[in-house]
Amino acid sequence: MSDQQVVVVTGGSRGWGRAIVLRYAQPNTTLVVNYRNNTAAAEATAAEAAEQGAEVRLVRADVGQPGGVDTVLDATRSLGHIDVLVHNAFLLAQAPPLELEDPIFDEAMAVGPKALLGLLRGGVDLFAEGGGHVVATLSLATRRVFNKRGTGYFPMAAAKAALEVAVRYLAIDLAAKNITVNGVAAGYIATDSMMAEGQELFRQQISAKTPLGRIADPAEVADVVHFLGSPAGRWMTGQIVVADGGFSLI
Repeated sequence: MSDQQVVVVTGGSRGWGRAIVLRYAQPNTTLVVNYRNNTAAAEATAAEAAEQGAEVRLVRADVGQPGGVDTVLDATRSLGHIDVLVHNAFLLAQAPPLELEDPIFDEAMAVGPKALLGLLRGGVDLFAEGGGHVVATLSLATRRVFNKRGTGYFPMAAAKAALEVAVRYLAIDLAAKNITVNGVAAGYIATDSMMAEGQELFRQQISAKTPLGRIADPAEVADVVHFLGSPAGRWMTGQIVVADGGFSLI
């Protein structure tokens, strides 16, 4: 067996995905970084990961479209095995439930739970004999609607809720192969959209409602993903870990 760790991250060019890629970036690691559109962002993330000693393979593919999952798996198969799969790709569409058009809902589900199932159906044989780790990134939007305007997050929330169910069922299904499956439900993260101009008041409001008094840096929630996708998290499976600075407690 190769000593090279292989980590696959879908939706890995920006935001939380970028932070996850950089958290795993180290010598003796090959990162398969999937992205959909923003080549410049993906290349910048890959360059930074390479500076940290990792080998990087960028894979442009929409995992919610026919053939997208196969493209990611084909790029990975030549490496011989997978140690960690982090499914971070998702569709953020603004549509309240009764205004949601079927194609948008279908796409959210395709990019979310359907893509994870496809990656594992086609790639479970790539996990090493000793097992491995699967981590899905989730959201507090599955557990609470923050305000009336927040109903616009319905398609994403529904897809992430389906991912939560998939995590639990897959954990049982893959336990015999010593593959752990867990999810991380994050609160507000200081991504580009959150830190954009005009969001100052909103950031202040969220920080005031968060017991730890601030919005998470992407690296902080990437640390939680890394823990679950490492030997340190080997005795956890089928769990949804909430990483929100205490926001959901109040």
